[in-house]
Amino acid sequence: MAENSGKSFLKGTVWAIIDNFFRQAITLSVFVVLARLLEPEIFGLLSFSFVFVNIFVAVINDGIVTAIVRKENPVEADYNTGFWLCVGCSIPAFLFLFFTANFFEELTSSKGLATVMRATSFIILTTGLSSIHEVWLRRRMDFKTIAIRSIISVGLGGLVGVYLAMKGYGVTSVLAQQLTTALSQLLMLWFTTAWRPGLNVSKASFREIFHFSKYIALTNLSNAANQNSDVFFVTYYLGPVSTGIYTTGKRISSTLNTVISTALLRVSLPAFSKLQNNDAELSKIYLQSTTLTAMVTAPIFAGIAVLSKDITLLILGEKWLKSVPIMQVVTIIGFLTSIGYYNQSIMVAKNKPQWQTRLTLLYAISNVTAFVLFTRFGLLATALAFAGRALLLYPVSVWCALKLTGLHWSQYVKSLLPALLAALLMVIALVEASGFLLQIPLVVRLVVLVLLGACTYCSLLYVFMPGIYRRFMVDTVQDKVLKRKKVYN
Repeated sequence: MAENSGKSFLKGTVWAIIDNFFRQAITLSVFVVLARLLEPEIFGLLSFSFVFVNIFVAVINDGIVTAIVRKENPVEADYNTGFWLCVGCSIPAFLFLFFTANFFEELTSSKGLATVMRATSFIILTTGLSSIHEVWLRRRMDFKTIAIRSIISVGLGGLVGVYLAMKGYGVTSVLAQQLTTALSQLLMLWFTTAWRPGLNVSKASFREIFHFSKYIALTNLSNAANQNSDVFFVTYYLGPVSTGIYTTGKRISSTLNTVISTALLRVSLPAFSKLQNNDAELSKIYLQSTTLTAMVTAPIFAGIAVLSKDITLLILGEKWLKSVPIMQVVTIIGFLTSIGYYNQSIMVAKNKPQWQTRLTLLYAISNVTAFVLFTRFGLLATALAFAGRALLLYPVSVWCALKLTGLHWSQYVKSLLPALLAALLMVIALVEASGFLLQIPLVVRLVVLVLLGACTYCSLLYVFMPGIYRRFMVDTVQDKVLKRKKVYN
């Protein structure tokens, strides 16, 4: 039983990573093309609109979804009840955003914002109609179906957006991209999922979902405020052009974070939930997951911070150089976010959603306060406020997870030290090396520095990492070699 669960976890993780990698790779590639064709103002308008879309989706759908995912054995009535709750809540949210668009356009003095907000509001409806179908697949660890659907829909939306942008349609191109992606995701998910919503709903299930999701909804509302309040205040104080530059500075970091961390989060919650009554095994998997994720993400985010100017010049062009300082600051927080998702999963799996709610409320209040005070002083001040708050309050999240798993601070810190030390020495090597490579072509310089950073980090990590992980890596390589020999023989 444990072996089958482990295989399902591994298989689900692989497909979830594939899903996020290709989906985010396509999204980032499309963004790079659109960024060269369109002006920053267009991306600022779209980013502001998605502040509200993300909030509604996080509060309404994600709260209900999490309430079902974390159940040990959800039944048909749970899925039906969750579906009709998602649909019923999405409709008024869509109507609110659609009919208040003019108000926000006047509030921020952003011409064209109302049109963008009305178009993106339809994404709330498509998400409400598809969320429970995805839950049904996630509970069966069928991330393959989810991955295929996501990759195709994002690719299709990207093609539509790029084609229209090349024809000179401006803001219409990015709206067509978003709506094509959302609609194709909805249609493919319904056609590729065996489950269909029925009328067999349950009052008991409704009460349970409502009781649990109210904490998740409040938590997600706070999370959405944490993640999007900077965009709101940048638009309000500095305008949509500044918003486009600011969100572009965060783009690469957030994309990589999504690729690496969201995939693991989608798998970790159901996996942690199955072990919610096995404290020893849960604490072991939590610590291992955090350690392995840190080993992957620490060099990536550190490398981006060092090479951010070259990366921006290469993929976006000189008109986006103002986003470089933003990128350098937020990539530091990207590492904390990548390992911090596991803390949230632990709180949910151990039936302590109210802990996460209180924590995210603290984050939200401190974030909004920081942005109200500092955003008016410019984009760099906003990014520094965002990063400073995250650094100061992250230990609180860790403390909650450690208390629920029975682990000690020394164990947690010790698990992160190899990755952090190797990444720090890698950064020093890159900074020193970059000074000698200023006169060579940009592409060649980036390739050399990336290879140097990868070799430096991997070598140092192998030296610093605990013996158990070193033996695991050696055994994994040996197993693959033996399997290949058997195939060829």
